[in-house]
Amino acid sequence: MKNNLLMRKHGKTFYWASFFLNKSNMEAIYSIYSFCRKIDDMVDDAKTVHDAKRKLFAFMEAWNKGKPHPVINLLNSIPKENWPNQKLVKNFLNGQISDIKFKSFKSEKELIIYCYQVAGTVGLMVCDIFRVKDKKMRYFAIDLGIAMQLVNISRDVYEDSVRHRIYLPESLIGKKTAIEVANPSNETAIKIDLARKKIIHLANIYFASASQAIDHLPKGAGLAVKLASALYQQIGYKLIKTSYKRNEKRCYVNTTSKALITLTILKKYLFSFKRRLKPHNKKLHKFLTTLPYSHT
Repeated sequence: MKNNLLMRKHGKTFYWASFFLNKSNMEAIYSIYSFCRKIDDMVDDAKTVHDAKRKLFAFMEAWNKGKPHPVINLLNSIPKENWPNQKLVKNFLNGQISDIKFKSFKSEKELIIYCYQVAGTVGLMVCDIFRVKDKKMRYFAIDLGIAMQLVNISRDVYEDSVRHRIYLPESLIGKKTAIEVANPSNETAIKIDLARKKIIHLANIYFASASQAIDHLPKGAGLAVKLASALYQQIGYKLIKTSYKRNEKRCYVNTTSKALITLTILKKYLFSFKRRLKPHNKKLHKFLTTLPYSHT
């Protein structure tokens, strides 16, 4: 029940899409979301760097030694064989650790690796929930996670700058301080707008890749994932039409738009047929060759 409430509050898009899952998959997705969210909160909600490190390392020790921990307990409703594996948790934690003492990304490569760590890994965890074993299908799960995280980064530029984090790479906006991003000059705001458009365009490339595999997911799971993907992509489309500014409010898809998108996706899903899965574009993982389950 607590997992349900956490997702309803913080993961509204996923919560909306989850209603197309069967009960066991729905509860498992809530558990995975809560597990990842609570780890993320250890960093984001910490009052000091020392506090964040202490909480995160306490979790890591418990996870590595198989000891009880409040965050690990969130997975207790899932069969052990569907728990995130050691490689995925390790890489997810690497992304969180990089947030503790944050350094701005210099290049697209650093950005994509981070997106894999904090979101591509989650896509792979969801594969385990849906019992997707085909390694080629898992390439596309990584792509969907990366696409969604790129949208998150584009949406949360102002919020992240208040936390002294700039995820837009220096190759796109130049070397900027968090204060310059939070209180931008006209020139900086224009650079951020252009960078955001480029990142959303990049996200759409990863969305397009992921969409090829969604119809090959188990019945129900495919519909839920297709809907979550469409709703996230809609956030990107809305951002393209906005101009970045100080005190920017978080962009979201309202209930009416969600309902219309849901009806469209349902119609397409019910009257579509499964096409042959095309080969994955290896170039999308050119920065990920040393990371688990990527297309090398």
